[in-house]
Amino acid sequence: MLATKRISIPVLLCCCHFMAWAQQPLITNDSYLTWTRLSPAYGIRNDGQYVWYQYGSPATGDVLVLRSADDKLHREFPRGFNPAFSGNSFFFQLPGDTLAVCSADSITYLPDVIHYTIEQHQLLLQKPDTLIWMDLNTGRSNTIHTGEVSQIAFNGQQLAFITGRTLRYYQPDVDSVRTLHDSCTGPLQFSRDRKRIICQLLPAKLPSRDEIRIWHYHDYYLQRPPPVLTTVVIRLEDAQVLSVNVPGTQIAYQDGGRYIITQNSLNYQEYYWNKTVISTLYLVDTHTGERKAIAANKDNLLIQPAISPGERFMTWLDPSSHYIRCYEIATGHTRDLLKGIEVAQWTAGDSAVFIHTAVDVWQVDPTGQKPAVNMTGGKQRHTIFRLLFPGIFVAFDTKTKQNGFWRWRHNSLAPCTMDDCLYYWPQYPLDQYKPLKAKDTTIYLLSRMEATESPNLLLTDDFSRFTRLTNIRPEAAYNWLTVELTKAGLLYKPANFNPQQKYPIIFHYYERSKDYLHRYLPPALSEGSFNVATYVSNGYIVCIPDIRTKKGRPGSSAAKAVLRAAKYLSAFPWVDRQKMGLQGHSFGGYITNYIITHSDLFAAAQASAGPVNFFSGYGAIRKITGTAMQQLYEQGQNKMGVTPWDRPRLYRKNSPVIRANKVHTPLLLMHNDNDNAVPFAQGIELFTALRRLQRPVWLIQYKDEGHQLFRDPQKLDFTVRQQQFFDHYLKGKPAPDWMKDH
Repeated sequence: MLATKRISIPVLLCCCHFMAWAQQPLITNDSYLTWTRLSPAYGIRNDGQYVWYQYGSPATGDVLVLRSADDKLHREFPRGFNPAFSGNSFFFQLPGDTLAVCSADSITYLPDVIHYTIEQHQLLLQKPDTLIWMDLNTGRSNTIHTGEVSQIAFNGQQLAFITGRTLRYYQPDVDSVRTLHDSCTGPLQFSRDRKRIICQLLPAKLPSRDEIRIWHYHDYYLQRPPPVLTTVVIRLEDAQVLSVNVPGTQIAYQDGGRYIITQNSLNYQEYYWNKTVISTLYLVDTHTGERKAIAANKDNLLIQPAISPGERFMTWLDPSSHYIRCYEIATGHTRDLLKGIEVAQWTAGDSAVFIHTAVDVWQVDPTGQKPAVNMTGGKQRHTIFRLLFPGIFVAFDTKTKQNGFWRWRHNSLAPCTMDDCLYYWPQYPLDQYKPLKAKDTTIYLLSRMEATESPNLLLTDDFSRFTRLTNIRPEAAYNWLTVELTKAGLLYKPANFNPQQKYPIIFHYYERSKDYLHRYLPPALSEGSFNVATYVSNGYIVCIPDIRTKKGRPGSSAAKAVLRAAKYLSAFPWVDRQKMGLQGHSFGGYITNYIITHSDLFAAAQASAGPVNFFSGYGAIRKITGTAMQQLYEQGQNKMGVTPWDRPRLYRKNSPVIRANKVHTPLLLMHNDNDNAVPFAQGIELFTALRRLQRPVWLIQYKDEGHQLFRDPQKLDFTVRQQQFFDHYLKGKPAPDWMKDH
């Protein structure tokens, strides 16, 4: 066993807890600069005895750590990056194009290394003008090429690379470089049998942009997409070229095996009405060149195409029937396996496939001879299961929000651990820190976090007992937060919360949120949203309601959830019901805009990049990509389900700008003209309407920024202005100059 006791958090007496937090400093807009974070990139050696990870802050940069499982070795390398294990050696790079090779008792530094690759104890060094192959077993090195190199494929036994447009190939046995093709680009990939290489052909000439364009109603695309490059498989023996995707098709799945799946090139966003080209999947045999149509669906897009590891089966999800479908390559038989959401894993030899359904994991015989078996029984346990590693399941309790691991033992499922924390859940944004398994042993590297404790790394060999590797806790030095799941949603309070005091409260939202109870939210500058930790540390209460929108009523259904939460919380004596605010970004911005046109309950509202007019929004195009916005309203997040000419009253009811005259809540808008998700004109419409009505409204626009802010100076500026706005209306602080009359 790796350890003999569980991870535990000390419990303090309530009075001591309050006194300690009361003396802690508040989070400021500079705190994020020195806030230490664990990077979501980490690794474990094949034998499980050594790990690497990175931690750091924006001010200090990342520190690369190499340590043994027993912590007898612990070395730190400031600014180290791109690490890798090979045998008993540890490789990483340092700024200044330096490669470091760390062994048990020494470190060797190799200069002028732009990039390196290690496979099967063979090292490939890419220097500014040289490509070098080094055998780590013998120490011998060989200069393969002199000159610039772009794309590279290397598997430890053979090498392919591109110089200019030319694809070149090298094999140690031959010890010479030969040309395979004179017009290629990457990505490059060797086939698993090492007899072929997969790449793409460069077009002879890229199409020119027309100075005058005629828009035609029969055009398949609203905007002409970039050309689809032809993927080819080149046989290394004689450089014979096989084209994989014929004109009008593109690659849907390929992993270096014998078979590649292609599909018709489709106008995906408009496929719900534009059926000029039908969604069709093809199976291409790269050995024979045979191309066979396997499945087609004129109603819905066929998704998740894949080939089983043993290449006996091809699978895909058919949204029309909700079945995972399976094509047996040898017999040509197609079967419906199970109604599910995705293929999880296969057993050795493709004898069985594991399929995820809404809450369970099923084992299914792809030949259809044996009945499917539900391995998890999630509904009875109000728990969702997902297969993480063979025999290891990650679980999430939908009632308690506990997260943990279960194991398949003796033909039954048994719990290993379920805790009030977040280890890992394969759903954004809970999937940042993915567990890893040591290749040659059953030792696992994973993380653990709580809303009150930063992510830290653990080792385990049974998912019941854990050895803690890191102790990163920057929040311990500040007035942090607490969180609880209430009828109103997630409720965040300051750690120094005093129930005898009244607090301003801000409701922040997007969509579903209650499953994020244990998610850690570090201080950060705002990209358009809202940093919970900063506001809570500075004396606000924050509520994140769980939003479920209904078809045809996205505005009213979302508003109902927020208003219900506000009514519930305003009954508590520690909530200042006269000082309640709203904040949302994107669809959350739309919710804000909708609420203030239907309620005067809130003292201040801030909306970033939110829609306001469903009529003009429906007819707009995205600024960067030029694609239509119609699908977003008919089928996407805005959930109208119909066109505006079919149900104009429905579009009117969901358009906040139509009720601009009902707004009395001070509003701060942020919207930028390079927004590709919500047209800038949406923000302008509401601002000009409220300006015409002389209602208190401000619009902040940042030049050359989009749906989210990307540059730190702009993020800091918006963060400060957002805080000043809320502090003025919810805390009674003086208005800043930019809010005053000019």
